[in-house]
Amino acid sequence: MKIAIISDTHNNLHNVQAVRLELLTHELTTIIHCGDLTEADILDYFGDFNLFCVYGNGDYPPEVEERIKWLNPENKAGESLEFSLAGKTFFVTHGHIRGLVDKAIKSQRYDFVLLGHTHRFKNVTIGTTRVINPGSLGGKKVEERSFVILDLETGNLERHFLTC
Repeated sequence: MKIAIISDTHNNLHNVQAVRLELLTHELTTIIHCGDLTEADILDYFGDFNLFCVYGNGDYPPEVEERIKWLNPENKAGESLEFSLAGKTFFVTHGHIRGLVDKAIKSQRYDFVLLGHTHRFKNVTIGTTRVINPGSLGGKKVEERSFVILDLETGNLERHFLTC
């Protein structure tokens, strides 16, 4: 099973449309969004995927919750999320709440800790936990725009760049 991990879209419609088109070519069914949509209706572009979405510091949680559930009642949204996919355990948060990421990593309860917020790509393993930040699709540009595709069977992580 392959999944897409995106973050910090900051309502950048051009980049969201580009990512959507690329994801459709990969035949993925699941997207994890690590927060900072800034406008909940950006989720409409991902309505035909299973969605896991955490709230960023630029989001309005009631709007995100309403939109994501409207798209599919089985989608998940929250300040942070814990779940399993294909036998792997995940903890997802935006990264703006002090101590939350460190606590999740130190617990060593998760195969993956996913976050956004910094707009910087990260792929490190700490103990048995792999920490991934896919980079940013919008907002302040500190690195090239990127997202990642993670193969849960092989552990292979592909970083994809947008030319914008």
